[in-house]
Amino acid sequence: MKAGTLWVASGNSRRIDATYSRAASVDSTGARLAMKRELTTTISARADSYGTVSIGALYHESPPRLDTTGLFRASHALYYLSFQARGAHMAKKGKGLLNAFIGPYAGSDVRLFKKAKLLAPVMTSTTALAVVLAVLMAVTKAYAVAGILLGLIAFCAFALAMMAKGHYEVASTIFMYSLFAVMFGAIKFDQYQNLYECYVFGTLGGFLLITAGLVAARPRQSWTLTVLNLAAIASLYYFDALPLDNGVVTELAAQSLGTSAVIVIAGGIFSAMAIRMQAELVADTKRSAETARRQYEEMAAAVSAAQTSALGIGTRLASYAEDLSDSARELRDAAAEETIGLRSLDEALAAAEDGERVSGAAQDRVQASLDEYSAKVLEASAAISQMVEAVDGIGRQATERREGMDKLVDMARDGDERVTQIGAAISGIVSATGKMDEMNALIGAVAERTNMLGMNAAIEAAHAGEAGKGFAVVAEEIRTLSEMAAEGSGSIAAILSETRDVVTSASRASAQTSEFFSRMSEEVRSVSATLGELLLRLREISAGTAGVTEAVHGFSALAESAGAAVDETKSAFQNAASRAASSRTVAAAMRQSAARMAESCDSLLSKASVLNDLGQENVQKMEDLRSRLEEAGAA
Repeated sequence: MKAGTLWVASGNSRRIDATYSRAASVDSTGARLAMKRELTTTISARADSYGTVSIGALYHESPPRLDTTGLFRASHALYYLSFQARGAHMAKKGKGLLNAFIGPYAGSDVRLFKKAKLLAPVMTSTTALAVVLAVLMAVTKAYAVAGILLGLIAFCAFALAMMAKGHYEVASTIFMYSLFAVMFGAIKFDQYQNLYECYVFGTLGGFLLITAGLVAARPRQSWTLTVLNLAAIASLYYFDALPLDNGVVTELAAQSLGTSAVIVIAGGIFSAMAIRMQAELVADTKRSAETARRQYEEMAAAVSAAQTSALGIGTRLASYAEDLSDSARELRDAAAEETIGLRSLDEALAAAEDGERVSGAAQDRVQASLDEYSAKVLEASAAISQMVEAVDGIGRQATERREGMDKLVDMARDGDERVTQIGAAISGIVSATGKMDEMNALIGAVAERTNMLGMNAAIEAAHAGEAGKGFAVVAEEIRTLSEMAAEGSGSIAAILSETRDVVTSASRASAQTSEFFSRMSEEVRSVSATLGELLLRLREISAGTAGVTEAVHGFSALAESAGAAVDETKSAFQNAASRAASSRTVAAAMRQSAARMAESCDSLLSKASVLNDLGQENVQKMEDLRSRLEEAGAA
């Protein structure tokens, strides 16, 4: 994908185009306002996406490039989009006499709307002034001039009627041609008839052509007016000035005619080029608007994908944390049970060791207490069998827990990788926000320069006096637009600053999550090592208890022949005491391992709770980020 080109879902584009088509064909103000709300919802306007930055570069394309030459057009595209959606609302808001003439153009081309806002007050003020002058001329018995002014009044009234019906080109043509006719009649029929009236008419014609550049709808109107001005200058010279020079074209006449022609032709060229540039600017604005629509959809898709990914990761983190908590609780309960069993074993071994010491001290009473000892041996044999079964069960549970720990390590590694992906996406958003800030700065600079140009134009119009009043209105409108653009740029800058803060916070949260996954992996490995040690201890206990069981069986046999083998019984007692001491040592080590495993389980539960909180916080940060981006787009 090339820089400056964005791909969007065709369904969304068709929905936007259909909404715009329906908005252009609906006359009801309420219906247009409803469509404006639909457009606002569909487009999710993101003004800071203007320019030609490739959003696709955030994923798999080359780094985005900024085309500064398209920034000015992109700003006009923003105005065009908002203008099309707000046209009906602006028409309803306008009140007074001029709304009848400006209202029909509120939802159409922005160029015609601005020209209508300029032409309507000019024609109404011209009509009012012509009425006053016609009355004055009639009172002073200047009936010819009064008749010309009445004609101007009639033409202006007809032009206003055409404007009210939406025929702007006809209205502007009638107004300009009526002004031309009044100018020609006033100069032709005044009492001064000489060469200078050609120069005066050329100067006035130049100003009329400049006015045409402001109010005319097509370049052909300017060219037609230029030809009429040249023809009028030639006729004035031919019928008024040339007879005074006895039919001879003097050098002064040639200079005056050449100067007047240059003024008129230059004015015509300027007017036609201005009208053509306005039309091209509107066309470029429409194309930029289409690009803006695609950029809106791409940004919406990118934010939606990021949010979906973040929500999925957050949900998986919460699920993993819950599973981890359950496993840790089971391990803790198993460790508690193992501790209780080991304590019972230690007590039994201690009792056996005490009995062996008593037997060694009272060897002479062995035969007498042999029956009692045999019964105790049988009880010890049963207890040892139970202990062996418990140790085997503990070993199986520990093996299962170790397998669960291995799975937990894999899940933690997967969560770390996904958090890394989130960090990369956040970095891409930070980069895009920086580009948006640069474009917003350029928009502010363009608005400031436009404001300065408007001020200079207003000053020049003030110097021109009455002839510059119309241009002063345009200059004031330019300053107003530039101030609006500057205010919008400031709002966008503030929202971009908030967006950067939110993105920075999200980046920190992502880093904390990654660090937590690393710590969790270490804790899980520690627990796994502890379980391995526990399995080793359990094997030792199993081996020891097997020996004890064999010894008990041997003691039972010796008890039956105690009278004949007292020395063998004493040796067996000594061996049993040694093995009991070894078993107590192993049991103590197992109790310590079980205690450490319980502590690790408690720590694991705490870490799982923190992991769950971080997952929820990450989801909330992504929601805040999306809200900030939507606010920036709406601004």
